[in-house]
Amino acid sequence: MYANAPRAGFARRLSAIIYDVLILCALVMLAAGVAMLLVQLLVWGAVVSIEGYVDIADYLNSSWRRWVYLGYFVAIILGFYVYFWSKAGQTLGMRAWRMLLVTDAGAPLSLLQALSRALLSLGGLGNIWLWLRWGKGLALQDQFTGTQMIVLTKEQSKALNLHDTAR
Repeated sequence: MYANAPRAGFARRLSAIIYDVLILCALVMLAAGVAMLLVQLLVWGAVVSIEGYVDIADYLNSSWRRWVYLGYFVAIILGFYVYFWSKAGQTLGMRAWRMLLVTDAGAPLSLLQALSRALLSLGGLGNIWLWLRWGKGLALQDQFTGTQMIVLTKEQSKALNLHDTAR
């Protein structure tokens, strides 16, 4: 179905990344709020003490907790991409720009492919590979994971209505 579809270029991918970053900002703020609420509940239950710290944020960003807190945010961000790429083939930003992520054979991504792709994208820097290999339409993460990001026509995008036919 998508064999002759054009591959997404750098500008279109960057636009989707910007859109997704706005969504991720809200998601990370929500996750931070949940983490702080959890610590506050532990303080009220006298399980932990934040004495000697300015506030809960200072407590979370000190010592070994800083790395756990950072890992928590990385897991949230990776989870966002892995979920959307494996479930629907597109994030909300990709949907807005009519892009779909599929394997080279045109199939949906597996969880492992989606996770590998998210890690290999290097936070979006893997897309710079599009400039180094001009005309190929494959970013670094696409080449390593056997995937491609294609541009859908308006008709294909409407037919892929994810609310009705989510994979």
